[in-house]
Amino acid sequence: MKGAPLSDREIMMLCAGPRPMLSPFIPRQEGKPSYGLSSFGYDIRLGSQFLVPDMGSEFTLDPKGTPRGAFCAVIRETQFELLAGAFVLGESIEHFALPADVLGLCFGKSSYARCGLIVNLCPLEPDWRGRLTIALINTSPLPIRLHVGQGIAQVVFFRGERPTRTYSEKESGGAYQDQTGVTLPQ
Repeated sequence: MKGAPLSDREIMMLCAGPRPMLSPFIPRQEGKPSYGLSSFGYDIRLGSQFLVPDMGSEFTLDPKGTPRGAFCAVIRETQFELLAGAFVLGESIEHFALPADVLGLCFGKSSYARCGLIVNLCPLEPDWRGRLTIALINTSPLPIRLHVGQGIAQVVFFRGERPTRTYSEKESGGAYQDQTGVTLPQ
């Protein structure tokens, strides 16, 4: 049925072959918070690179382009402590190469939601390629420990008819095509 979420079998088939839809691909659930293939989605992992807003800077965050100086780059190998009320940009470990007829929608994981974490990701449009930039917002009055290399969000994939214009063919130019890590607004 067109428009229905793809099952684990369909996702597995799209991740095999010379142009996998996502890699590295884990064909089962592992870790805590979990990552890998689920029955109707794929749980992505949090990478080790973060961009933290520089509270001492005088920059304004702007969706039309934010200067790199507004953020400090941080690498954490095992965990990142997100302070109460704070915001940080992270990255997925997985690299995506969506087919021209597949859309991905992202959702936060319940274990983090119960801690007050909002995981904000945009849709993965047909024909988009790259690593995801993930906005992480702590709405809790307490710090939240983020676990690098473990599950951070789930992507649910849908297959439909190929659109007239894919991400790489958009009038706006597909500014985030082939991003390799945490990417600021452009």
